[in-house]
Amino acid sequence: MTFDIVFVLALALAALVLFAIDRLRLDQVAMAIPVALLLGGILTPAEAVSGLSSPATVTVGAMLVLGLGLRKTGLVAAIGTWARTAPLGGPHRRMFVLCLIVALLSPFLNNTAVVMVFIPVFVSLAEQAEEPASMYLMPLSFVSILGGTVTLIGTSTNLVVHGEAVRRGYDDLGMFSIAPLGLIMLAIGLLYMFTIGRAQMPRRTRPPDLSSKYDVRRFVTELLVTSDSPAEGRSLAELKWGERYGVTVLGIERGEQDITTPRGERHIRPDDILYVQGAADRLLDLARRQRLVTPRERTRRQLKLTAGGGRMVEIIVAPGSPLVGRTLRDQGFAQRYDATVLAIQQHGVTVTERLAEIEFGVGDLLLVHGTTAALERLADDPAFIPMSEVKTPSGDRPRAAVAAAIMVGVVAMAGFGVLNIMTAALTGVGLMVFTSCVKVEEIYEEVDWLVIFVLAGLIPLGVALESTGAASWLAGWVVILTADLGEVGLIAAFYLVTAILTAIVSNAATAVMLTPVAILTAIEAGVNPYALLVAVMFGASASFVTPFGYQTNVMIYAPGGYRFSDFVRVGGVLNLLLLVAAAIFIPIFWPS
Repeated sequence: MTFDIVFVLALALAALVLFAIDRLRLDQVAMAIPVALLLGGILTPAEAVSGLSSPATVTVGAMLVLGLGLRKTGLVAAIGTWARTAPLGGPHRRMFVLCLIVALLSPFLNNTAVVMVFIPVFVSLAEQAEEPASMYLMPLSFVSILGGTVTLIGTSTNLVVHGEAVRRGYDDLGMFSIAPLGLIMLAIGLLYMFTIGRAQMPRRTRPPDLSSKYDVRRFVTELLVTSDSPAEGRSLAELKWGERYGVTVLGIERGEQDITTPRGERHIRPDDILYVQGAADRLLDLARRQRLVTPRERTRRQLKLTAGGGRMVEIIVAPGSPLVGRTLRDQGFAQRYDATVLAIQQHGVTVTERLAEIEFGVGDLLLVHGTTAALERLADDPAFIPMSEVKTPSGDRPRAAVAAAIMVGVVAMAGFGVLNIMTAALTGVGLMVFTSCVKVEEIYEEVDWLVIFVLAGLIPLGVALESTGAASWLAGWVVILTADLGEVGLIAAFYLVTAILTAIVSNAATAVMLTPVAILTAIEAGVNPYALLVAVMFGASASFVTPFGYQTNVMIYAPGGYRFSDFVRVGGVLNLLLLVAAAIFIPIFWPS
């Protein structure tokens, strides 16, 4: 074993460990890899930046823009609105039909965008059926993942494996080449989710109202503004109590008037009774410094958070949100949206203290209080997903039919072989921009660039694995270890290893690292290389056993009130069923 092989394998292992422990950003680790390979003399400068120009990276980016165009023109939202009210039968039949719709959309749209639209639809369906949302959201995520495996453009993982395979001369897979296997996997998943899987679903009953769910009122204190208080006559924006003390003013009682959504310009007056939320020590510090006292000898009135035009809603931090990795204070959330965050749920844990200091991640659930107008602005922001229906203003670009026609054209051109997938996708992006279905500034602001930079950083690692002989060395060991298993056993082993790795680290990282190994292993073992490539494709999408292996699982984790063990229990059985199906059907569709 040469020094270059040891260096590359050590770097790959270090990257996998950093991905797994999740202490550093995924793109941060990925972009450091080509730098390390360049400084180590493993890659040339052109090879180190090859990830940026890779057909896989370009195609993934183009598909993200196409999906954004469908979303900005309101097409995906219109489908969700129709699904909410269409006469589809009883709750269980409606759920099955909605799952079929999700399965139909996911092969052609980014499944993250599909789940974003359908989360409030499925939550509403659960409420109508008087069942917990936990019975509905896991099928939504799992079906969207399985639907994405039906076409090459259904998931970024498929595009990565296909792009890396084409770069090595294996370009026989077309748009719908994997559709037969994908449809079988989808059918198995649907059958499981509505039979055995449904019996395994957790029943996490929702509290009767949001304030009870988050226990908001337990952390609210009444404070009386004295005549000598330094706050007297100043606005809430001037006082900046959220930044200085980490507390939130939820309402003001002024005589017989209740002000339940005080804006930043609201001034404090003597004898105002403030309803303030925060940690006990922060509230005591605030009361002492601002000379606020607990009101005495009065008829106690409970703060009505939904009075005076105020509402409470739950919103989910969406993928690509600028709030990810930042705090409410960093974003100036209250000033930007004129709304107040009352509580947060992260990984199933409710937080009601020091909210301004918490860093957010995708899938975090926020309990937000504000006026209807403020909540409409939040619902219209792609950075957040409202859990319940919030009326949103209609856009000024009613081009849903144009966007749909462009997407159909992209699929048709690539599907019939008129254009390759990358060319068709880039043509679609150009048409989306020049027909104003999507604006250039929206592409800069709303596309999930993390995926692009992760691929740009990881693809050079795949190049290094192949050029140094590290992939060949790994392939030799795989052949030795699976020599007694035969072709079916080798396919099953690749699927299993891929599924395990994708549950721990990024599925894009798994696909990039295993694709060259799969090709070389197939050559050495005398197996059809496409059989192992497809095993990697489907194994990298088999993200069912952890809530953090795939973004759609992350997005439904808090809204469904799930625990880690729920995914292990429900998704583990599904993974085993799909493993058996892959071992049986892949050799049939791609024989040696």
